[in-house]
Amino acid sequence: MRTKWFKRGYGTLIVVFILLLMPKYSYNDPDTFWHIELGRYMIAHHTVLHHAIHTFYSDKLPYIPHEFGFQLLIAPLYQAFGWPGIYLLTAVCIFWLIMGLLRLGKVSRKELGLPEEHPLLLPFVLLITGWIYYNYFKGRPQMISSGMIVWFFVYMREFQLKTSLKNATVMILLSCAVANIHTGVWLVIAVFTGMAVLESLLEKKLNLRRAAVFILVWLSGLLNPAGAKSLLYIFTVTHNHFNMLINEWQPIQFNRIENLPILLLLLFFAVTLPFSLYKKPFRFFLMAGILYLGVTNFKQNLFMWLFIPYFAGVFFEVVPYFRSLSLRLGRGTLMFALAVGLSLNIVCIFTVPPAIDASAYPVKEMDYVLEHAAQGVRPRVLSSYGSSGYVMYRGGDVLCDGRQDPFITKASAGPMGWTAFERSMYGFSEYLPDIVKFDHPDFLIVKNDSSTRLYQEWVKAFGAPVFKGEYGSVFSL
Repeated sequence: MRTKWFKRGYGTLIVVFILLLMPKYSYNDPDTFWHIELGRYMIAHHTVLHHAIHTFYSDKLPYIPHEFGFQLLIAPLYQAFGWPGIYLLTAVCIFWLIMGLLRLGKVSRKELGLPEEHPLLLPFVLLITGWIYYNYFKGRPQMISSGMIVWFFVYMREFQLKTSLKNATVMILLSCAVANIHTGVWLVIAVFTGMAVLESLLEKKLNLRRAAVFILVWLSGLLNPAGAKSLLYIFTVTHNHFNMLINEWQPIQFNRIENLPILLLLLFFAVTLPFSLYKKPFRFFLMAGILYLGVTNFKQNLFMWLFIPYFAGVFFEVVPYFRSLSLRLGRGTLMFALAVGLSLNIVCIFTVPPAIDASAYPVKEMDYVLEHAAQGVRPRVLSSYGSSGYVMYRGGDVLCDGRQDPFITKASAGPMGWTAFERSMYGFSEYLPDIVKFDHPDFLIVKNDSSTRLYQEWVKAFGAPVFKGEYGSVFSL
C-alpha cells in the first residue's frame, strides 16, 4: 500500500512539474521564423537550399544547409497546426530528453559497478530539464539535437561495456541524424567518439570491431547535403569573430544575477569531480571537454547542463541515507506521468494558441507594408537583425535573415566595407542613410526604442514615417 501511494504521489508531482514547463515560453524566438520559411520553401520547391532566399541579393549568396532536417520537420507542423504544431515537436523532445538524461546517470553508475537506480537522480534530472527548457527549447534545432547527443553518448558508453550490434547501429544512425538536423553540433559527437577511441587504446580494447564502428560513426556524419562543409560549419560562423556580435556567443559574465544558475552549476560540477572521476581516463577526457564548453559562452553552456547527470549520478553516493532507500519510481510509471503532463500542455496550447509578441516583432508594421506593397512582389524591407527573420517569414525580402554564413561573404560587402550581416547589426546608426542608399529597400522599419537624436536625423533623411505601430515606425522609401 505504501508503495502504491508513493507512486501515485510521485507521479502527480511529475505531472505538476511538466505543467510548469509552460508552452507559451517556447515561442517568439527570432530564429524560428526563418527556419519555418526555409522549410516551407524547400517543401514547395522539392529542393535542399544551398543559397540564401528572400534577400536583397536574390539567390546569389551561398548557404551551407546545416539545419535543413529541422526545417523540414517544423515547416509542415506549422503549416498543419500553426504554433501548436511546433509545440508537438517540443513535447516529444522534452520527453526524449528527460528519459535520456535519466539513462545517462544510470549508465554512469553502471560503468562503475554501482546499482543503476538512485532516488536523487530523477529529481535532479527534472530540475536541470526545467532550466534547459526555459533557456534552450525555443523552436530551434538544439531542442532535438540535445536529446540526440545525450542518447548517442548513452549508447556509446553501453557499446564500450558491450560491443553489441544494436548499440553500434544506434550510434551510427544518431551521428547521421545530428549531421542532418543540427550539423553545427556534430563535432561534439566526433569528439566523444575520439575520446572513446583513446579510452579503448589505453585499456587495450581497440579491436577491429570497435575500430570499424568508430570509423563508421565519423563517416556517417558526411551523409548530409553539404558533406564536410556542414560538419565544419562552426569555423564558418566564427570567421573574423562575427559570431561575437550575437549575445549567446559572448563570454558568460558569472557575476550577473541572471547567470547565478550557471555559476551554481559550475560550482556543483567542480564538487562532483573528486567523487565521480574514479581515475578513469574517459571521465577525465569528458570532464575537460565539458568544462571547456560550459564556460565558453551561453550557447555552449548547454552541454554542461546536458552532461552533469553523468557526474552527479555517481556523486549522489556520498549521501548515505539514500543508499538504503528502496522506494523507486518505475520506468513505465515515469513515462506515463510525463505523457500525461505533456498531453495536458498540448491540450492547453491547442485551446489557447499563442500570439506573436507585437512589441518584439513588427507584426502590425508588416501588415501595413504588405498592404501597400505591389501585388505579387515581395517588398524589400530593411529592419534590425533580430526582426529580419520575422519580416522574411511574413513575406518581405531582407538584408540579412538572422543567419550568418550567407551574409558574411565578400559578395555581400557594402558601405564601410561591411558585410550584409554587419550592416544588419550596425546599420541603425548614423550610417543608416548610406546603407539605405546602397541597398535600396522599399520600406524601412525602425524600433520604438531607437535613439531620439538618430530618429530625428532619419526623419530628415527619409521623411516622416507612414505608419507607427507597437513595435516601431515604417518609412516608405
